[in-house]
Amino acid sequence: MRVRIPSIQDLFRLETLIVLYFLALLFFGKAFTKLPVIGPLYLHDAVLLLITVLAINRGKLVSRFNSIWILLAIAVLYLVISLLFFHLRGPLLLMAFRQFNLFLYMGCSLVIFNSVVRSRADLPKLLRLIRLISILSVWLQVGLIVYGKLFVPGFSLFGEGDYNYFSPLAIFGIITYSAIILADEKNVYLRWVKLIFALFLSTTIGHSSAFLAVFIVIIVYFLTRIKPLHRFIAVGICLTAVLALDLLPSFRDVNASWRLLYWHHILNNIVFQHYLILGNGFGRPFMTSSFALYLNEVLHSPIMINDLYPLATYLNPPHNSILTIMFHVGLLPALLLFVPLKKFFGQILLRSHSADPAINFLVYALAGCFVWIMFNVILELPHSATFFWLVFLTTAFALKMRGRP
Repeated sequence: MRVRIPSIQDLFRLETLIVLYFLALLFFGKAFTKLPVIGPLYLHDAVLLLITVLAINRGKLVSRFNSIWILLAIAVLYLVISLLFFHLRGPLLLMAFRQFNLFLYMGCSLVIFNSVVRSRADLPKLLRLIRLISILSVWLQVGLIVYGKLFVPGFSLFGEGDYNYFSPLAIFGIITYSAIILADEKNVYLRWVKLIFALFLSTTIGHSSAFLAVFIVIIVYFLTRIKPLHRFIAVGICLTAVLALDLLPSFRDVNASWRLLYWHHILNNIVFQHYLILGNGFGRPFMTSSFALYLNEVLHSPIMINDLYPLATYLNPPHNSILTIMFHVGLLPALLLFVPLKKFFGQILLRSHSADPAINFLVYALAGCFVWIMFNVILELPHSATFFWLVFLTTAFALKMRGRP
């Protein structure tokens, strides 16, 4: 009698490994992402690469999101150029690969998504995963608050500089939980009670941008319920208000000023030094030494001075993951990232809210997630980058498949 040898697919079910991977990110956080395995290889990266290899071995990859593949090819080209011509040695060589991780996480997520999702029928399992992470994140944050109040001396939710979150992924989960409420909760009173609770949880994290992300989810909810002309007017008013606040020093704290100055510095590099189309490649400092000294002079913030904090200008991106992408590959090539989101922006600005709660949930969730990555270092690090790409790719595909059998 023939003995059947189990295949890799029999030993490791890809979907199960993906769920376990995200649960490990949620429950173990940096203990999972920062656990070294061999040399510079960490446990998270080893697991993600294993899942990616299994996805490729599955042999059922679907070709989609070609603009992102082109963006990844451009990033790989810049990496090769950096390794060949920048004369990177020692720590700077490691910095080049560390900076490239942003595109590695993007590429792995794309491969895995295209392996798991082969048709519209596969979308519900990804929606269930996003919802699972969202609900668990809320419970974990509540548990953290209760534990801190009961058992941690001096525990404070709103102290200056205090960060209170179970894991980095839990922040994303709280943001997407607010989207669940707006998309699924039919009872108006209960909906707003839950939203106020989600807003409160976002304030306990210690990052004001988490509160802003949940607030933007609510704004997008209302935008999709008014006429397109009124939406453009509302967006224009909001942008004008933001620009006005940017020009008024009384509305800035040190943290906000640091970010804005850094963003201006990066944009100057992208627009005027690299003419919108060229990138800096990898293994290059995000900030010049002279600008780091300027920040210390005007804001008394020495954290970017290499003499005090070795390789600080290489290790600290501009706290805006979209700007980081533009820094590495150029502004115009970075726009390839947004090609799959044409219907996402159309949904927010032109179309009325969908009759499908799943579509509304994904649109609200991705809007909030974008705010979070545009005020923090997220896609550059392993702690929650893949969850953003999960929401990004699921939203793009769901909108693309809307109305198709």
